[in-house]
Amino acid sequence: MIDTIQDGILGRLRAIDGVAEVDVWQGDVQELLKQPRRLPALYVVYQGAEFEEKKTIGAATARHRMEFLVVLVAKNLRSRAEGALGCYGIIEAVRAQLVGHIIEPHGMLWPVAEELVAAVGGTLVYGMTYRMKDVDA
Repeated sequence: MIDTIQDGILGRLRAIDGVAEVDVWQGDVQELLKQPRRLPALYVVYQGAEFEEKKTIGAATARHRMEFLVVLVAKNLRSRAEGALGCYGIIEAVRAQLVGHIIEPHGMLWPVAEELVAAVGGTLVYGMTYRMKDVDA
């Protein structure tokens, strides 16, 4: 299930123009800053799930909410301001691709948060968290 949802997210992100790399990431953000990459890049990270309390005795259904982080890494050697402006368009494109997107049969993606994660030199890293609600396990 996790891989199906992740693949659905990756497919939507690959449709965004101007992004050089779209992939899965299971590591530390600092590692992304150190390794040479084709930029701008989007990475999908499965962050985990939060489970509801059991409501029905005997039921083996564990309803939960899953969270996926989309990490945007971009670089602009001229200035952070120009780099941020370039990132804003990609962030809005991510929203357009993911908000309300249904990945059958698991559910619908919904945004939770967007934030600046790091600004190192000319490199900016933004994190965009999306939740898939009420998934049955």
